[in-house]
Amino acid sequence: MGLPYQRHQRLNEQQQKRKQISSSGFDFNLLQKPFWIWDKKEHLTLGKESDGNFYWNHIVGLPQKNKKVYPLLDYEKLLYNSLLSTIGSFKDKHLWVKKSTGLGVTEFMLRIMAWLCTKEDSGSNGACQMCIVTGPNIDIAIKLIRRLKNIFERKLGLTFTDKETILQLHKDFQGSVL
Repeated sequence: MGLPYQRHQRLNEQQQKRKQISSSGFDFNLLQKPFWIWDKKEHLTLGKESDGNFYWNHIVGLPQKNKKVYPLLDYEKLLYNSLLSTIGSFKDKHLWVKKSTGLGVTEFMLRIMAWLCTKEDSGSNGACQMCIVTGPNIDIAIKLIRRLKNIFERKLGLTFTDKETILQLHKDFQGSVL
């Protein structure tokens, strides 16, 4: 039977398991939306019409810092346009950002990576593979992968069983490997 506290803990664990959705059971097609609507008027209009689920960042949850939610900012639009412009090949794009810490550029880049791998046209043969190079420090790579997983866990409740250096989205989904 157990003590009341133990029964309470067991009940909480069962409820948490029901709330969490494994990545294999999630319909990633729901994420095939624009990354962000940059035009403010269009953003507000679409937000009212679709209950907010009209772009990728709203579905997974907006970026947060110290539990405060932030929209995407103007400098992030510059990065987005530089990365996704149609001039030149995507494979040839290299961006160098000289910045101070805490501006959200790492979070933005992780979100771009995740969005690209959940887009409908995510690459050849339906696979999206990316790597994060952090030099000789594996701890930084693990933290970044954890942050990437957190993008899907916080609002969507997705859990990933991959080891700490890998994030593999649903195997059957187009753009599945990240």
